[in-house]
Amino acid sequence: MNHIKNHSELPFSSVESKISRFATFILQATFFGILLVFFCLFVLGPVYGIYRRGFEAMLTVALVCWGISLLILIPATRYYIIRRKSLPGKIIADHTGLLFYNSKNEITEQLLYTELQSSGKNFDIYTVTPVGGSIVPMLEVTVQPEKKEETARRIDMNLPLHVVRNKPALYAHFMHGITVFRPDLKIDPMALRSFSIDPHTWKVSSKGTSLGGWLFILAVIGITGLIITIAFLISEIKLR
Repeated sequence: MNHIKNHSELPFSSVESKISRFATFILQATFFGILLVFFCLFVLGPVYGIYRRGFEAMLTVALVCWGISLLILIPATRYYIIRRKSLPGKIIADHTGLLFYNSKNEITEQLLYTELQSSGKNFDIYTVTPVGGSIVPMLEVTVQPEKKEETARRIDMNLPLHVVRNKPALYAHFMHGITVFRPDLKIDPMALRSFSIDPHTWKVSSKGTSLGGWLFILAVIGITGLIITIAFLISEIKLR
């Protein structure tokens, strides 16, 4: 396509995701803590119930708890523990687009500027807030990978069990790249305002950029405490 500029003609820096260690520790501790509590209550709990009250009295409860446990613990263990090295752990926005890398420094996912297409609307790049989604909006673009149909794609700068603290900077650099390498596409000004991006300098205002992340962490902790409390109450009722 003649409207795509040669990447080698324009020097363009790269921006790498930065992980908030403390927030990530809280998130991971909360997640694995929930799994541990769930395992103790719904796997070991029925075993203890059988020991205390007898096999026949606890058989139905044990089968139900173990069945639920299999549906939750097996996928979680497989995805977050067994396959953890293949999960994306780093995002880089550079002259090619967005690249997601795992711990082996292999690309697990990518979104190239060459794949971007016109949306057929007033703007080609805009923000959306999914129902029940995160507090921070996501960027939506239209893409057409090689030999595939056009489709809308939402760009989420989150990483599994990691808290990215410079998500607005990644969005800013990606949109800056669009203006450089795909000037034929139009960016909704609201997308820039949503991430506090100055379109002249492509810098992000530092005020309150991590508020959504901290609210998410606080919500996770609150929900975790509620789940644990309810689970313990249910366990106590069953063992009486």
